This record gives sequence, structure tokens and C-alpha cells, in this order.
Amino acid sequence: MEDVNEPIIGYLVIKEVEDDEILFWDPEAGWNDDPDDGKLYKTEAEAEQDAEALRAGNNDTITVEPVFEDDGEEEEEEEI
Repeated sequence: MEDVNEPIIGYLVIKEVEDDEILFWDPEAGWNDDPDDGKLYKTEAEAEQDAEALRAGNNDTITVEPVFEDDGEEEEEEEI
């Protein structure tokens, strides 16, 4: 889970498809399953503009999500 105190470095346009799969938008390459291949928008407004255009005539859930700065620390996973 992201810490709301971490700085936002940009925004991604994402699409949720069946089986909880998430795809990331890049205007030049289309939808990708790797977040590193998605376009990192500088402003939420710019990302929202593309998201609105993609939502037109589309029933998939398309949202704009913030990308937080990586603090370089690895998150600890709980052992089960």
C-alpha cells in the first residue's frame, strides 16, 4: 500500500480487465501488461484527458492512478 506522504512522481492510465488483470496505457504502443511500458503522465489532468478519450464507447474500467516515488526500501513480506 502506498504511503500518502510519499511524493507523487506522475500518473498512469490503467484498464482493469477480466480475471483482475491490469493493463497500462501508452499512446504509441497501446495497452501493455508491464507498468514500465505505460506512459507516465506529468499531470493528473493530462492523464485524465487521455483516460476520458479511452472510456468513450468502452465498457472496461479505465482509471488514472498516481505513481509514488520509490524510497529505495524493500517492503517486508509477511511469512505465512
